[in-house]
Amino acid sequence: MQIDFKKYIAESKKTYNFKVGLAGMLADDTGDRLESAMQKFSVVNMSNGKKTPIQKKALDFPALENTEVTYFDIEVEYPTTTSVLEEYLKHTLGLAENHIVVRKPGDPTNQEVEKEEGDGKANLESEYPKADAKAQKTAGDSRVMELLKELEKVRKDRDAPDAAKDVKVNPEGDKGIMER
Repeated sequence: MQIDFKKYIAESKKTYNFKVGLAGMLADDTGDRLESAMQKFSVVNMSNGKKTPIQKKALDFPALENTEVTYFDIEVEYPTTTSVLEEYLKHTLGLAENHIVVRKPGDPTNQEVEKEEGDGKANLESEYPKADAKAQKTAGDSRVMELLKELEKVRKDRDAPDAAKDVKVNPEGDKGIMER
């Protein structure tokens, strides 16, 4: 079966999906402005914006409080990356840097990443945790003294000849040269 080359190329077009999130109250024409800006990347499909309810901390916008987020699912033919697309849309739509996020479907959100980093409390003014007494014995001056005692015990237990007993002074007296 032989396929026409032009037909093969037409059927093999790849598309790229992105999820664009815009934070805050948007103007009525923002969806249209976004679609016209995305024409640079040959838009195949673009969903209507889906608004989230106003949240104290939005998932993709942890720096913003009490704001709504509008998400658009966009499919384009022209290959690009999320960071390039985010910069382009930020400048084209005139949005602040922390009011736009571009992700690929399936990418983790900022909130999921933050959960792994800590409990969210500032550690600057908190009390330093008390040291474990058992752990303290394996460090510092007490461990040095224990190590020296262990080394002395090992030295006494081995059968090696004592170096001081086997040294003979050279009878010619060549400035302290010694031989065994």
